[in-house]
Amino acid sequence: MSASVNILNKVDRFLAGSMKTIIIAVIVMATFTMFLQVISRYVFQVAISGLDELAGHTAVWLYLMGAAYGTYERTHIKADMMHLFVKSPRVLQVIRAAAAAVSVVISCYMTTWAFGYIKWSILKHEVTPTLRLPTVIFQLPILIGAFLMVVYFLREFIDILRRGPQVSPVSEQEG
Repeated sequence: MSASVNILNKVDRFLAGSMKTIIIAVIVMATFTMFLQVISRYVFQVAISGLDELAGHTAVWLYLMGAAYGTYERTHIKADMMHLFVKSPRVLQVIRAAAAAVSVVISCYMTTWAFGYIKWSILKHEVTPTLRLPTVIFQLPILIGAFLMVVYFLREFIDILRRGPQVSPVSEQEG
């Protein structure tokens, strides 16, 4: 294995570990804030300002890191039913490559949009209504998640092209 491939594998493992850590931390944080909100409101009849805001904004981190991790694991949601209608492995490969290419383009657009959104937010000094936190904290996962999706969709696209036509395991079982 070449040194550059070894470095890329280490970066890949680091990014995957970072995404897992962020996802777990955000789940714990969201669960704690919701639990605290329920206890304070229904047990002590006291509303704690900002907990709903924090839970909602925290969910953005969960959604986008989850989407990026799903793309990394290739467990993202896709409607891959073409193997039921198309029996040619070559045509299936072209369709899968086209779908991956479209995913790369959409993720690139999303990354570009997120970058502009964050830049605008920084220039406007945008803050959340209750806690007065900089909104860039909760907009950053859009950029990070979209960029990671570009990387992993691009990797999927390249892998599809490298693999060559293959028969789907599902279509092999049907035949």
